Amino acid sequence: MSINPVQGMGPAAEETLAEANLRRAQAASSAPAAISAQPGSGRLPEQSAPKPQTISFATEMPQDEVEVQRDSEANDEIVIKYMDHSGNLILQVPSSQVLGMVRAIDQDFQREEKVRANGSETSSEGGKTHGH
Repeated sequence: MSINPVQGMGPAAEETLAEANLRRAQAASSAPAAISAQPGSGRLPEQSAPKPQTISFATEMPQDEVEVQRDSEANDEIVIKYMDHSGNLILQVPSSQVLGMVRAIDQDFQREEKVRANGSETSSEGGKTHGH
C-alpha cells in the first residue's frame, strides 16, 4: 500500500498565484477595449496565450510518514501509524487504548482456556472407580 504525499502551497507560491490571477484579470479587462478600438476592421486582434507559470518552492516541505505494522501481541492486528516529519505520532489506528484492551481480552481467554484444560484433567481423574 502506498500513499503519495500531498503537496502544499507555501506563502511565496500563494503570492505568485495571486499575481498571476491579477495579470489575467487586467488582460481580460483590457481585451474588450482593444476590440472596440477597431470597430470596422473585421478582424479580431491577435491575443497571445498566457504562458504557463511554474511554481518552484525554495524549500521543500517536510513529508509525513505512514507506517503499517502487525501487532503480534494483539492477535496480529494491523496497526497504521501516521507520523510527522520529526517522528512524532499524529494518529494511530486502532489507538493504543484499543490495542491494550485487545491484549487484555486475549490474556483473559488464554487464562480461561488453561483453567478449563486443568479442570477437565482433574475431573477425568476423579471419576475413576477402582472396581467397586
